[in-house]
Amino acid sequence: MKIKTQKKNMQRSLKLKQAEANARRKVAKNWELLATTAKYKFASTKQACRDITSLIIDECFDGILLDLNERSSSKSYNVQKRILRRIVEKRQAQSIHRTLGRTHDRFSNHMEHYSISRSVKAINNYRLCV
Repeated sequence: MKIKTQKKNMQRSLKLKQAEANARRKVAKNWELLATTAKYKFASTKQACRDITSLIIDECFDGILLDLNERSSSKSYNVQKRILRRIVEKRQAQSIHRTLGRTHDRFSNHMEHYSISRSVKAINNYRLCV
């Protein structure tokens, strides 16, 4: 009697494990299909842009003033803005490449320019307390 119930329990657990595995495969397949759409790529790169922008704001600003090393902080305001823009360009390009990889069309290049302009705008709004 015990042997039959043990076999039934094992069969049930095997069926449950198989059903869970099938569900995981289905979810993975759906995510794979979704990840190839342009809308998902656009949303994921926008989120990466926001994340990098907040990191730059936290890292580069001490209060409202740009926090640079001693050599760069003695330069003029316009030069400091140019340095900040280069930092933003580099970080956003790395983030976009990490998110999208290499693309055959110009989508990654477009998203890079879009992200850079959004970041610079957000940083200027932060600096000017808008």
